[in-house]
Amino acid sequence: MANNVVFSDIESLREVWTVAAEVAAGTPLVNGTKAGVALTDSGGRTRSHAMGPYTTSGIPSGGVGLAALEVSVATTGTFEFTGVTGVTTGTAQGALIYITSAGALTTTASGNTLFGRVNYPKDYTKAAEKAPVKIGA
Repeated sequence: MANNVVFSDIESLREVWTVAAEVAAGTPLVNGTKAGVALTDSGGRTRSHAMGPYTTSGIPSGGVGLAALEVSVATTGTFEFTGVTGVTTGTAQGALIYITSAGALTTTASGNTLFGRVNYPKDYTKAAEKAPVKIGA
């Protein structure tokens, strides 16, 4: 899941995609061979909110104007992802990142779709399974 925007996307290139199941903002996605990152929760997604001993459930959290299973997607920009299988502190600038059919990010090409490239900004602190990924690069 994307934690932070490292380099902003081009707003005019954002798209609305239909997804198979509701997704949260920050989810890496692929539509055919096109990579993207969910900018909002999908239209039918809900959340719960706890305050003291009370919990309210079923609060709509999807992007405004989106139908269930629709999501606003960035198709450009660099986003920081955690849980990227194969990324180490030695992963090189420009290393290819792939997305599996289950939606996980990995450095393994075999059977997976190209998602983007590692795009470290100056003085980035490298860590295992964490990388800024330039979408679709």
